[in-house]
Amino acid sequence: MWQVTALQITHCCLMSDRVFLMSKKTETKERIIIPFCEIGRGDRFNEIQPETLPKFDPEEFCRISDEEVRNLVNRIKESVLPLIADMMKIPHIYKGIMATDLFSLNTLLGSTVEVAVVRFLNENRDLWDKDRQWVDCRFVRSSEFFPDVRLVNKTTDHIVFGIELKSWFLISKEGEPSFRYRTASKACSPADLICVLPWYLSDAVSGNPVLIKPWVYPAKAASEYCKRYWMYRKTDVPLNIDERSVTEPGDIVPYSNNREKANYMPKKDSSNNFGRLARTGLLDDFVSESLETDILGIPAKNWMRFLKIHTDQKLLYAIQKEIDRIVEIPKSEEFCRLIEELGKYINMLK
Repeated sequence: MWQVTALQITHCCLMSDRVFLMSKKTETKERIIIPFCEIGRGDRFNEIQPETLPKFDPEEFCRISDEEVRNLVNRIKESVLPLIADMMKIPHIYKGIMATDLFSLNTLLGSTVEVAVVRFLNENRDLWDKDRQWVDCRFVRSSEFFPDVRLVNKTTDHIVFGIELKSWFLISKEGEPSFRYRTASKACSPADLICVLPWYLSDAVSGNPVLIKPWVYPAKAASEYCKRYWMYRKTDVPLNIDERSVTEPGDIVPYSNNREKANYMPKKDSSNNFGRLARTGLLDDFVSESLETDILGIPAKNWMRFLKIHTDQKLLYAIQKEIDRIVEIPKSEEFCRLIEELGKYINMLK
């Protein structure tokens, strides 16, 4: 009876994400592609001609009238949040985590990362308030509200602006941030931001959380982009513009205390995919760059692929079929490091 070696499984994780176990022949149906000007006719379509789509300008949705607030938000967005990866340390050490539990880490530890960011902002206010202009304000986190982090005046309870924090465990099996961002545009202030925080464990499968450079974007513009993508996206099954529509929430204003009532509601979403911001294309460059992050000398994307294969509980013969399709084994230094590190990890799991 054959056995799968550490070398074989290791190389298996380097192959394309595409699974080669089965290939089904499907009929190719003609796709319906229309110009943007024809979507109002009510006809079903698969996609819109890209060159006919109206240009999306994020600046249109984040014009902040108050100059002091505008300067503060720009400082936080461009100078402070990008420093988190270099300056913020989370001392907690996590070990003894089973491979099958690793993909649940964002659920378990994501809030820990987000709380640490709020603490960092309050403890390092010299980075964003050198002139002591906002001395009566502090960042407060509440996951029940949108945005979940708000800069609040302690005396008047006035909310200056907010940041919606979304943590992303870098070697999660999706290979991208999997959160749903369903908040309606009119529930966002032009000053609000959305911030995606990628993190990993210092020793890949154990250690302390380490943050890398986050993705920061105007929350209102991200909401509009998400809605636009949903309505104009490519689909396998033809849909008309009404079937692609989303319902706006009723009387909603920024900083309402009911997160659910501030959400868009898609007319058709049987797969629960509305709000998957990472699938809109808006984060593509950020995701690609983040997955190249070096963890113990190995790119994060390779750790993710290996763990995904190992935790999918596939039968050995199925894994062997994937291995048998490999025609060439790369002989780079990186590959040798990968064999060594993952070989150690496989032995730990036995």
